[in-house]
Amino acid sequence: MKSSDPLTILNELKRLEIVTHGAVDTLLKGAYKSTFRGQGLEFHQVREYYPEDDVRTIDWNVTARLNSPFVKTFVEERELQIVLAVDLSASIWYGTGAMSKRETALRLCATLAFAAVQHQDRVGLFLFTDKVEFWLPPKRGKAASMWVLRELIQFKPTRTKTDYKPAFKMLSKVLKRRTVLVLVSDFTEVVPVDLAGSLSRRHDLIATVLHDPLEKDFKLPARVVVRDPETGRVGYLSPGSHKAFKKADEFRENQLRAFTHQGADRMDLVAGQNVALALMKFFKKRIERAGRR
Repeated sequence: MKSSDPLTILNELKRLEIVTHGAVDTLLKGAYKSTFRGQGLEFHQVREYYPEDDVRTIDWNVTARLNSPFVKTFVEERELQIVLAVDLSASIWYGTGAMSKRETALRLCATLAFAAVQHQDRVGLFLFTDKVEFWLPPKRGKAASMWVLRELIQFKPTRTKTDYKPAFKMLSKVLKRRTVLVLVSDFTEVVPVDLAGSLSRRHDLIATVLHDPLEKDFKLPARVVVRDPETGRVGYLSPGSHKAFKKADEFRENQLRAFTHQGADRMDLVAGQNVALALMKFFKKRIERAGRR
């Protein structure tokens, strides 16, 4: 389901481009390229064999034809394919601060999409709740990135709950080549570890965990009425509710530990946090980790 006001969507796209421009143009330019390396090797040419060359690279057909040893040389395939898989269940639209989880997710996706444009990478979009809501295969160019962001802005999901199984199953089918798969969710539901492991082995899977400020630092001066955005149930929060929040956070951490043990990476974002700085911190950790290998 989509909203239909083109002017509103256009204004929102312009706003996103403005608020993410500085991050893409300065902070992320080098880090993006260093963090997301090419997804394989492609053949470049053959040349004469040197004693220090790996014998496994010898091109036996050319060697036999020219009666002299030649080897194949390869270059890193630079073009990336990035898919932004965003959970649009009702809890993502929730926020106790100045910015909702959804707005924070939108800024994250915009930053990555515009960075992909600068590096001529393909970007796609996958939206889900407890079913697959929308799939836009990866394409290259600014028009493709704008299409991704336009859908993120205007799309209204038909369901309210979260279920990762249908999303993971479809992603396993539609992603034919290795992909940087950025999974954006608050991870409050059970993660199917076997399916997550299958995706992690085939792709560069990054779990981007959205938090509300209240979830990270529970402070409530009085009792308030609240409604669960996914189930519609009404309840109460009081200063003593921090125990329930702690229990929910422990559940989420257990889910994410199982997720990362399957090979997925992790990035945390608090709603309203500076997305560019969070990305830089994440990129720095990945680059340092790669350097230690």
